[in-house]
Amino acid sequence: MFSERFPPVREGSPAYRAGVAWGFFALAAWWPSAYAQEVPPVDDTIVVTASRLQQPASDAIPDTTVITRADIEQSQAHDLTTLLAQQAGVEIARSGGFGSQTSLFLRGTNSNQVLVLVDGVPLNNSLSGAPTLGGISTDSIERIEIVRGNLSSLYGSEAIGGVIQIFTRAASHPGAQVQADAGQGGTRDANASVSTKLGSAMLTASAGTSGQNAISAQNPAQLPGANPGLDGNNHRDGSLRLAGDAGSDQYDVWVWGNRNDTYFDNYFDGPTSIHLEHATLQGYGASDAHHFGQSVVQVQVAQTRDNSVDVSNVPTSFSNGVFYSSNQLASVQDTTPITAGVDFNGGLEHELQTGSSNQYDPTGNNAAVTTFQRHIDSAWVGFSGHHGTQQWQANVRHDQYSDFGGATTGLLGWGWRFLPEWRLTAQASSAFRAPSFNDLYYPYSGNPALQPERARSEEVGVHWQRASTTAGLTVYRTRITNLIDYLAPNFVATNIGRAAINGAELAGSWSWWRLRFEANFNADRPRDQITGQPLLRRADYYGNLGVSYADPLWNGQFDIRRTGARNDTYTNPATFSSVAEQLAPYTLARLAVERVLTPNVRLQLRVENLFNAHYQMVYGYNTLPRLIIAGVEARL
Repeated sequence: MFSERFPPVREGSPAYRAGVAWGFFALAAWWPSAYAQEVPPVDDTIVVTASRLQQPASDAIPDTTVITRADIEQSQAHDLTTLLAQQAGVEIARSGGFGSQTSLFLRGTNSNQVLVLVDGVPLNNSLSGAPTLGGISTDSIERIEIVRGNLSSLYGSEAIGGVIQIFTRAASHPGAQVQADAGQGGTRDANASVSTKLGSAMLTASAGTSGQNAISAQNPAQLPGANPGLDGNNHRDGSLRLAGDAGSDQYDVWVWGNRNDTYFDNYFDGPTSIHLEHATLQGYGASDAHHFGQSVVQVQVAQTRDNSVDVSNVPTSFSNGVFYSSNQLASVQDTTPITAGVDFNGGLEHELQTGSSNQYDPTGNNAAVTTFQRHIDSAWVGFSGHHGTQQWQANVRHDQYSDFGGATTGLLGWGWRFLPEWRLTAQASSAFRAPSFNDLYYPYSGNPALQPERARSEEVGVHWQRASTTAGLTVYRTRITNLIDYLAPNFVATNIGRAAINGAELAGSWSWWRLRFEANFNADRPRDQITGQPLLRRADYYGNLGVSYADPLWNGQFDIRRTGARNDTYTNPATFSSVAEQLAPYTLARLAVERVLTPNVRLQLRVENLFNAHYQMVYGYNTLPRLIIAGVEARL
């Protein structure tokens, strides 16, 4: 896809001027005013993803964002991608409504160059290499850590653009919560969570169900042959976690899952065709952290599964198929303080990836299911330390794959708090992405001789914080070589591409009175270095502004996002050739309001797509109109 030719956004063009205007808008939103009322300091959230060590988020050298359970509830966002789209460096492209295929681009990198973890276990699909995010609900999520930038030296393949780690529900005290809402577009949602003490352990359970029937996935005016009927979704999710202490051991056992039944369109099959995907995401695992004096040794075994079965009323449809993916993981990790201010982290990991599909049937009849497997043996070491105002992080990792060999990656980061409120950070790192099973073996386009993609990244940031007011600017660049591209005329996967991403990220927050302002703005230039053209579905600029209000009776949150023009393609069914299109810029807003009736009961109202914007994330695919949804929440 990197060989398509599109006009770049030029300096002085409307898109360029809009990007500059949004930059000043974001800057004005968070720059601390001389008349701002000082607020008490907030607790510094502990994170683990940035270094595999527990540390305050403000001390992490890689650029890190934390979304807490309180943030999720205040936003009233019931699906993961709505929540992620409000964060710095994140772009989302969804092919229809909830449950449909969704791509996530982090700082301009491909969806299959972003590693998504669930409680430490990779969720990325072994067939495509990308995570399946379109049908994940927030009902069973406790918090999310987003680390932007190259982290292969900690987590291996796919972490070129960064890592998004999802932590499933884990309560700290007994209680229960139920929530239900309904509204336009056939939207309905109900979820509940409960936690209770079992001796020294805490048991937390959550469950939810939801659905929507608001739009047709494809637009027949752009994709003739698409079925104009509504394409709905029915969703179920749940999680269960038992965590506790037993002497010098801390143990954790968890189960998590999402089930989506989603209707979708395929314009190649004609306007009367009906397609339905039954998709399941599952994860389960157990871990134990044993304390040996000051050292902590953690052992984990876990697995994630990503399965889908696609059926239609067209027996010959290419969409009919079964797709199974799993990642089985066993790891041991040691964390030991070496001296005052210096911590060691190292570990060993064994992962088994399995991918199966009837799309690999060599007869072309899709009758037989073919299975591929690979195993990866990994070892890593890392050191993090600080001395006075200086801080540093160093990581090295080697991954040995059974099907193409090994890859060694590293990271070196440095931080300097040159004034009490100011910190300077810098890091350089290398990364890789292993070819997926589709890249290697898909009929007629796979290439078993592929080598992994390679990447090098550098970034420099300056950060300011006073109490709960923050501001930061990060400048970054990534160079990707050995890029896997599907080249015409045969469209066989080949290591030939090169991509360059240069960007700057501005983010901050400011509290005043009962209001809190949060804003971020990214100016990226993700480019194909061979053609010089922009990478598909990624804008040269995008930004978010959020304003929240809280008092004893009312809570409210308003979010608005501006995304620039993006380039896309679609396949002409008459010629089977790729056609270039440009997606227009758009502004998308949402509003969430909550009325506190009693300490335990709240009424909720949210409006998605507040201004009823008409926009597209993927050419030919519809997006949701304005939807008004009301609900109630009770806590026990």
